[in-house]
Amino acid sequence: MSGSGVSLVAAVRAKESQPNDWRRQTLVLLVSLALFVAVGLLWWDLRLVLMLVGILLLHEGGHFVAMRAFGYRNIRMVFVPMLGAAVSGQPIRIPRWKKAIVYFAGPLPGIAISMVLLLIASAGNSDANASVSAVPILLMNSSHPWLLELGGLGLLLNWMNLLPLLPLDGGRIVQSTFARPSPWREVLGRVLTMLVIAGLSISIGEPWLLLLIFPLLFTMPLTYRTCWLSRRLSEDEIPPPTESGVPEAAIETIASAIDETALRALAPPQKASLVLQLYESLIAPPPTPLASRIVGLVYLGSIMVSTLFGWWIWSLHRWHDPAVGEFDRLETFVNETGFDKGSQIILPAFTELLASTSLVF
Repeated sequence: MSGSGVSLVAAVRAKESQPNDWRRQTLVLLVSLALFVAVGLLWWDLRLVLMLVGILLLHEGGHFVAMRAFGYRNIRMVFVPMLGAAVSGQPIRIPRWKKAIVYFAGPLPGIAISMVLLLIASAGNSDANASVSAVPILLMNSSHPWLLELGGLGLLLNWMNLLPLLPLDGGRIVQSTFARPSPWREVLGRVLTMLVIAGLSISIGEPWLLLLIFPLLFTMPLTYRTCWLSRRLSEDEIPPPTESGVPEAAIETIASAIDETALRALAPPQKASLVLQLYESLIAPPPTPLASRIVGLVYLGSIMVSTLFGWWIWSLHRWHDPAVGEFDRLETFVNETGFDKGSQIILPAFTELLASTSLVF
């Protein structure tokens, strides 16, 4: 084995035995959270920033707990100003159906808790002229208006995360359960996501949303090459793991494939991380037909239930004061919190739709 091969094996072994540095990870979380709040306050008011922090902590916390339960290593959570938050971790021989559970663990608790908040808030609804005694979505006459705002925002954000677009959780669920690694499918999924973001930014006049495109764009070459390598290596015979971790023969095989691409220039620590990522994708057992059906049913069911619930409460409740005839409560919320600066990008479009139609579910 060459000197570079020895150094790569050593880097892989160091990654495999790297202990969880909870102090450093906690410090990164707290610093990134402080930056998220500071930058958010430049656009939104404190109430809305705290709502977003709570929703993101619940969502990413679900991923974090699921990763811990399934034995992921080096789990870390980080907030990204104006973009949201993310949790990363190193899976260790995790079956794909368990990875699907990790992806579910973010949006599903958020959707469930958001529904509960809306139900609790509806109990204090004192509007005697309400069309039905059901669940108000946002800004209804209620003794708990903040619960309505928090529940509606959480429901919408987590529902969006279930959409089958990469790199959202919904896209990852579909990819890990039903699709083989495909570089072009990965690229197409990201392009579709960028087109959706760009179209939404133009339609509601929020140019800052275009910032969300840059992370997807900059990571696309690496994503394409990683998927290409996974597809290419799936044709080779990869030895199973040993007690010491990834076999040296597997490291050599994967490293040789990496050296066929522009990723050969990666430093040993980064190349070691890529080796571990590719090895995990190659040895992870595919889900059984039964597991695939269960994941599919849970995925479709969660989208249908959250969509029907949201649309039901949206269409059955009055959004405006009949004496005025316009969406004054929504407009007040937008003006008070800075929603028009991008905090809840979907609501203006939905409001325009509701104002121009008479849909009743």
